[in-house]
Amino acid sequence: MKNNNNSYKDNMKERAMLKKKKREAFTLELTAQLVLDEALFLFQKKRYEQMVDEALLERNKNKFMEVTKEYNKFMKQYKQHL
Repeated sequence: MKNNNNSYKDNMKERAMLKKKKREAFTLELTAQLVLDEALFLFQKKRYEQMVDEALLERNKNKFMEVTKEYNKFMKQYKQHL
């Protein structure tokens, strides 16, 4: 499409290639976002689980109740985004 002397067939091929590149770029961006979201979820989930374990080891009921409440809220928010 850069050159007005290109044939219709050449223009259509170029346009198809451009659409394909855009689709591939979108797919890569979406895949990267999904990987990042999953990594962040797993990190936060593990952090909450460690905090719950810590509260249990300390036999700290108040801390346990607070952390499990936060953990449940986190999991509920995550499930709503699915």
